[in-house]
Amino acid sequence: MSRDLEFFQSSGRHAIGSDGSIKGDGKELQSSPTTSPGAIGTVLSEDISKVAEVVTTIPTNIVRSACSVTFATANMVTLNRSLFGLSLSIVPLIGSAAVVLNKFVKKVTARQANLKALAASFADERIVHIATVKASCREEDEVARYGELQAEISRLGRSVSMAKGAFMGFMFASASGALYFVFRSGSRAVSEGRMTQGELTSFATKTFMLGLGTSGIMRASGEFVQGFVSAKRVYSLMDGSENEKESQDHKRATKGTEEVDSTAVTSIALNKVTFAYRSHPQRTVLQDVSLTIGRGKVVALVGKNGSGKSTVASILSALYQPQSGSVLLSDGTDYLSLSRRVQSTLVQAVPQHPALFDMSITDNVRYSNPQATDVEVRAALAAAKCDGFLSQIEGGGGYVAGRDGSRLSGGQRQRLALARALLSDPCLLVLDEPTSSLDAEGETAVADAVRACQDQGRGLLLITHRAGNLELSDEVLVMAEGRIVERGPYKDLRGRKDSELCALMPDLL
Repeated sequence: MSRDLEFFQSSGRHAIGSDGSIKGDGKELQSSPTTSPGAIGTVLSEDISKVAEVVTTIPTNIVRSACSVTFATANMVTLNRSLFGLSLSIVPLIGSAAVVLNKFVKKVTARQANLKALAASFADERIVHIATVKASCREEDEVARYGELQAEISRLGRSVSMAKGAFMGFMFASASGALYFVFRSGSRAVSEGRMTQGELTSFATKTFMLGLGTSGIMRASGEFVQGFVSAKRVYSLMDGSENEKESQDHKRATKGTEEVDSTAVTSIALNKVTFAYRSHPQRTVLQDVSLTIGRGKVVALVGKNGSGKSTVASILSALYQPQSGSVLLSDGTDYLSLSRRVQSTLVQAVPQHPALFDMSITDNVRYSNPQATDVEVRAALAAAKCDGFLSQIEGGGGYVAGRDGSRLSGGQRQRLALARALLSDPCLLVLDEPTSSLDAEGETAVADAVRACQDQGRGLLLITHRAGNLELSDEVLVMAEGRIVERGPYKDLRGRKDSELCALMPDLL
């Protein structure tokens, strides 16, 4: 949960194409697990269980087998050293075979584990988008692709099982051969009077114990290798790449415990911010972006899709860290150096596609401020104009929204997200395309939210593509290719026929 947002949004180095083929070579499938919810779920369940065995069951098996080997060895040396040397002659052969086996098992197990994660990711994505799958009539195709993944996983599992079986067969054959020569030499020693029959029987019993102990150690070492592969996947999720670890270490070092009085903050400003995603460092999403949002002011941000508007919202929400530039409060405090708890009290955002949890409406709204009272929750719902639909559904605020808000309309989900943001009483509110899924009543709710921010002295960044919302703003910023190319009052920009705003919205002319 402490990993940054880019980690969860990464698509990984391999995926499944539309034709069912796996994109990515064998080395990537051995070393780079995907970061989808399904893949992470596989690591949290299967891999952690294997790691648990490595630190509990497997060490006890190794200790038990080692005790058996030690006891048998001590007794065999005491009974007859020459016979013990003959028994020990097979150890180099078994050891060499074990080294080769463990290398093979480690390689195949890594590929198999990542294929399992890829299959889980595939199934998770198709189930989430089941409506699209059904609308395209691709159910049978997706079942077939999932079956192909599972078939490859089974094939790799059989390869590991066959390799282990061949190794165990070789080990028992070697042990049986050694035992044959031990009995043959031992019977000669008995006939010559150098050993008694009882000593030979005892030596053979200890040889059997030595074989069992050795096979136990070899088996445990193979399981340890598989557990090591699982541990590598678990810790790769926890630690990340070297670049990300450096970034996280930097953030831990710079984030202080400084408390900020949010009521004393009068503005938040981006100062020459440049940003690029780690997955595509060569593509600059934002370049030298500067803007200031003061309390009681409404700043509208417009631009074509992909111009960087939502990225600005994410940086203001401290979800991304810019490569250069800064985000400063009115008193000069570095906003990005504050703790995440303080940041969330300063800025709240309503995304274009808000997420709701499978719990009641009241609990969804209270998620941003668990200590809020019922009166405060109702006030936030009223400010977001949720009263109308709440009075029409059974249970009102106790109505369960469903997974990802599936039991509510798009407009209702976005208004609840607005109420959730208002409940934390931020000094800056970001509305990202707030009318993209709202009905006529929702349009009124946005206007009410704008007026509420102005009346309550709350800054508002309004990312929109509708001219009607621009009239509510104090300043309009036009973005293009990651830059702010124009800024000014809406009336001034609209009055200039050669302005970037009029070129973006020809209907304004």
